[in-house]
Amino acid sequence: MAYTFHNKLKENLKAGKAQLGAFVTAPCPEVVEVLGVTGFDFVILDTEHTASNIETVVAMMRAAEVYGMTPIVRVPDDTPKNMSRYQDIGAYGVQVPMVHTAAQAEAIVKAMKFMPDGIRGMSGGRGTAWGRINDYRRVSNEETLIAVMCESKQGLENIEEIARVPGVDAVFIGAFDLSQALGVPGQTEHPIVEKAIQHVLDVCNEAGVIPGIVAPRIDLARRRVEQGFRYVTILDDMAFFADSVTAQLEGVKA
Repeated sequence: MAYTFHNKLKENLKAGKAQLGAFVTAPCPEVVEVLGVTGFDFVILDTEHTASNIETVVAMMRAAEVYGMTPIVRVPDDTPKNMSRYQDIGAYGVQVPMVHTAAQAEAIVKAMKFMPDGIRGMSGGRGTAWGRINDYRRVSNEETLIAVMCESKQGLENIEEIARVPGVDAVFIGAFDLSQALGVPGQTEHPIVEKAIQHVLDVCNEAGVIPGIVAPRIDLARRRVEQGFRYVTILDDMAFFADSVTAQLEGVKA
């Protein structure tokens, strides 16, 4: 029996549709299931700042797939084996932090694509449906979402060249790290940061690349979508949980 690999998230983003997602930092498939049940378009499974291991990430991907939600993995760094390994276990996309130069972006694309577009090693594992996805090399090259993160001063300075690297599908702004790099740590809506965000958005639009950003408040998320961002995370699971717990407890105590 043959299977297909189709990235609904990438298709919708390329069609200009805004897609809403969440960062998942807890190593917990049930969190992913709840997000899928409620109708999120995608989840970014974070392996950069969390305790999630690769076995847990597989279970979290399955939880997303059950509810038609697209699983993307944020890898710890741009090590080629890190990126290709998460593809091998079934990630629909890989998001790479701290991308500073066009040369780095080119190496990322090369590591994530099979020949003739790259150097990714062959695998017959879960990502290929155990060898049952026809023409998997071509399909993976076309369907996998490659997202690079702009969250450093150097990355901002080089964003025009980075966004024009063939094979880069999306540029995702890490607003918290970017605010730190610009000298206003944590002030993600500071005028300096807002100016940088608009610049990245303009560059993405000119280059035909999907613009993405984190926007963890309802009003901010709406504003970012109206601004033109399409690949938007509107919450971080544990931060959202902590805020909700705090509000509940303080409300009862009051």
